[in-house]
Amino acid sequence: MNLNLLSYLFFLPAMMAIAVWTARSCHRHGRVWMMGIFDGDAPFVDAVNNVLLLGCYTLNLGYIAIVMSLWEPIIGWEHMLATLVHRIALILLSLAAIHFCNIGGLLVWSRFKHQRSTNTLLP
Repeated sequence: MNLNLLSYLFFLPAMMAIAVWTARSCHRHGRVWMMGIFDGDAPFVDAVNNVLLLGCYTLNLGYIAIVMSLWEPIIGWEHMLATLVHRIALILLSLAAIHFCNIGGLLVWSRFKHQRSTNTLLP
């Protein structure tokens, strides 16, 4: 039996499920937070949130494809398990880093916007 093929059969559905769950969760819960940042401008928040969702899906699919294309031949069951754990951990850490970068960008935007609005109120 080809252990690379078996690894792909485990890896791809697991990563797709994690990517979809993460993207949907961030999309759903991020809207409330973004409404505060963008002063309740629902059409703008929904547009930005949808673009972030699409970007998350696209980035994850591309990253998963690259990770799968770089796999070395798997020579045993232990090697298969180690490879799966390593690849899954790599993608999970990348998802977390991307998520925090997005949050950081939105926080910078929010602070800049708040600072600018505060400066315009001063005489």
